[in-house]
Amino acid sequence: MQEMTHKHTKDLDKFYHKNRNACTNCGHPFSESETAHLGHLKDRSPAVLCDRCATLLDETVVRYYWMKDPFESPNPEDKLWRYMDIAKFISLLSTESLYFSPAESFDDPFEGAKGVLEKERKWNDYYLEFFRYAIKTAPGISKEDSSGEKLEKTAQKLLNELTESGLHDRKNTCISCWHCNEFESEAMWKLYSVNVTNAVAIETTYQRLYQALGEDPYIDIGKVKYIDYRKQFSNIGCGAFWYKRKSFEHEREVRALIRNHENTGKGVSHPVNLDVLIKNIYVSPYAPEWFTQVVKDVVKKYELNKPVLYSAMIEKPFY
Repeated sequence: MQEMTHKHTKDLDKFYHKNRNACTNCGHPFSESETAHLGHLKDRSPAVLCDRCATLLDETVVRYYWMKDPFESPNPEDKLWRYMDIAKFISLLSTESLYFSPAESFDDPFEGAKGVLEKERKWNDYYLEFFRYAIKTAPGISKEDSSGEKLEKTAQKLLNELTESGLHDRKNTCISCWHCNEFESEAMWKLYSVNVTNAVAIETTYQRLYQALGEDPYIDIGKVKYIDYRKQFSNIGCGAFWYKRKSFEHEREVRALIRNHENTGKGVSHPVNLDVLIKNIYVSPYAPEWFTQVVKDVVKKYELNKPVLYSAMIEKPFY
């Protein structure tokens, strides 16, 4: 079997991110625990190949044991909204960057949670048994290390590390939250702006957001799953951040997630192409008339050629 060179590039990782679900030669869809071979063909074009096609690679950069993404991707044209006060809007335009907040800074204490505290024992028992089996079946493991007190000590150590990594992930996992909906949301106007009378919303799509972030392979964008933590667990590692409690289901959240390994506990500002990101700008339905002109002036100042629209919620009924 060809040795891996581990010569990663961002472009190669971007290619894998786009083509990771099936062999780029024969179209074979990958399934759990199959091997995906990433590298270059003889003409130096990138490829992700299955076991049967792997010999076509002139260079194998890395092999992945394929796992399904822990999130569901939106459809390309799914409409996304981000509601914010005018200060955050100006910051977005002036810095031309999108801010990702660390998970531990969110009000919801269940960000990154595996389950409710009363179910922790069940979670721990499962992973202790998982680690015991993994240790006992590891290649070359000695009888002394795979039994008795030493086995239990090692399994407990691995469980402790799993718990510590969960707490650490809350610090270095950074998130940008979006509302997925065909229409504006009255609840979102009030929930995600400090002062709803001085708020704006930007409209985009999943495809626009992905492209505006430079199709960055290190940023995942997906739908949040809403579960009852009393009846099921979320996931291990960063997979836990794709779950929230049922009581938040009204948010219909799509989130972009990035890992911040350098500045633990701090947010990340990622460059964003505003012209690609923003389709329309909406003024809060609760804003006074003069505020609309303020928003238009701000948009003009930053030379952003995007329409500033009145919220559809200001339309008047007849009886």
